[in-house]
Amino acid sequence: MTPTDRALSPDETAAVDERPWGAFRPNGLQSALIGLARRSFLQRGTFRHWTTNLITALGSPLDIEWRGCRYRIEGKNNLIEYGMLLRRDYNGAEIDFLLGTLGPGGVALDIGSNIGLYSLPMARAVGPSGTVVAIDANPAMAERLRLNARASGVGNVHMVNCAVGGGEGMVDLRIRKDDVAIVRVEESATGTIPMRTLASILRELGVGRVDALKIDIEGHEDAALVPFLHEAQDDALRPRRIVIEHPRSGDDYHGCAAAFARHGYTRVGQTRSNSLYARA
Repeated sequence: MTPTDRALSPDETAAVDERPWGAFRPNGLQSALIGLARRSFLQRGTFRHWTTNLITALGSPLDIEWRGCRYRIEGKNNLIEYGMLLRRDYNGAEIDFLLGTLGPGGVALDIGSNIGLYSLPMARAVGPSGTVVAIDANPAMAERLRLNARASGVGNVHMVNCAVGGGEGMVDLRIRKDDVAIVRVEESATGTIPMRTLASILRELGVGRVDALKIDIEGHEDAALVPFLHEAQDDALRPRRIVIEHPRSGDDYHGCAAAFARHGYTRVGQTRSNSLYARA
């Protein structure tokens, strides 16, 4: 079956419900179902979709706490939200790997940030004196991350609503598999979303050092990351640790893998979806 490939609908790029966090706490039945799902060894596929559909059918959005942060779960075809709702350790190995190089005053990047799965725990780790730059091309995800950051009491997340690539331009957003967590960009002169280079974003924000980086932008990783690594004027801009999505084959994106080797990175681990890189 060919995956769905279509433009995002208006409600998939719309702003979120701005009512104070806690207005959508799970009711008793929802809490019981969430607890049951988190204890079950069944976490993927049909079980995940059936369970999340049942929970959200009983009321949505949902306000949940996850890894010490607060999130509003919309329950509208978002794989990341489903993972957070059903699993306390969702992407835990990747997050812990990045947190291992972050401390007060640290700087982290989250490219393809969605609702803040990585951004908010990293913001907690670097504290008020540190910085997290979160980047997402979907306007709805940008607004939802801002809402979650406010609810979590973190004021050190700089949210940038744009695509990241090898040059400046405009893009349209396309969705695959009816999942708003799997959105790709399509360059177009008539596009509605700006595309910028990572270097220009960091210059604008005055960021001169990066400790940790996570990137997951649906196959656009080479275009976004390789020029930045090669052209960085200061070695401090090259992150000490990187979490990067790998294609289904398990191999890394060729351009990124070559750039990592050139700049002294070693792949130190691999999870189901991501590769973990570090350098001295």
